[in-house]
Amino acid sequence: MATLKYWRLLRKLRCSTTRTTAVVRAVVALELAS
Repeated sequence: MATLKYWRLLRKLRCSTTRTTAVVRAVVALELAS
């Protein structure tokens, strides 16, 4: 579920790379925590 939401966010934020990297880091942190 979380991964699907992540990919949707990635598609929306494709324009801004800085936001995308921040989202990627956040998702990786959440994946490692769970």
